[in-house]
Amino acid sequence: MRIIIFVILFVVSFAAKANDNSTMLSEGREWIYEELLPDYESMTEEQINNGEVPYTTSFHSLLVGKTVLFEGKECHEILHRKDDAEQLFGYAYEEGGKIFFYPLYADDVEGFSQPISYKKNEWQLLYDFSATLGVSSEMVWLWCSFCLADKDIISVDGYQYTRQIWKSKDNHISLIVEGIGCETGFLYIENITNNGASTQFVECRDKGRRIFTNEDFNATSGISDFRATSGNTNTVSSDYYDLQGRRLSGQPQRGGVYIQNGKKILK
Repeated sequence: MRIIIFVILFVVSFAAKANDNSTMLSEGREWIYEELLPDYESMTEEQINNGEVPYTTSFHSLLVGKTVLFEGKECHEILHRKDDAEQLFGYAYEEGGKIFFYPLYADDVEGFSQPISYKKNEWQLLYDFSATLGVSSEMVWLWCSFCLADKDIISVDGYQYTRQIWKSKDNHISLIVEGIGCETGFLYIENITNNGASTQFVECRDKGRRIFTNEDFNATSGISDFRATSGNTNTVSSDYYDLQGRRLSGQPQRGGVYIQNGKKILK
């Protein structure tokens, strides 16, 4: 009897741990960003001759705040935090496995060097964690037609997350992890620089505890085969791609999940 009770308690505790981090709009959840700014003024003569630009680093974050009533909806405040100062950035709520976002700012957010592709002052679909395989996305930040090609389970620090793999017709791939967001954090940030400056997502924290990093998006799984949605799947190719759709110059040099001939390969 004691053994049975122990097993039940173990299963319950494991299930709780597996699902503990899957709620994205949990008060105190925070996405940390690193901003790199070129420091041209401090360049030495040697750096000028070698074309080496020194950078200064600063950090800022987006934080899920308290629950409020906004436009008749119960939602969470989304705060922008930098240098111990907080600014109301927008509002967000979850309904039926979908995250909706109402940004108060767009391209003029201090700390984000790249454009943020959202329409301010209106509700829009940010993430659809309830999407079924083959469905096309209506998420506002995807720049062309993507469909959900696959989803699997990854484990990070003992916690399990559902990872969605969205694919466009021209084979661009975007990863979304339930409870975390996309590879640039809470928001999609365009992968371009502005006057040499750049912003990148570092990690996600929950009430100060680190739960997910940028590198964890490529965590190994091997649970499910990648489902190609376009092209001739009978064509055999020796090319390897990473999970962002970038072709490798040769064989993978380190362990992880790669794509070859439309299927995920665990190396």
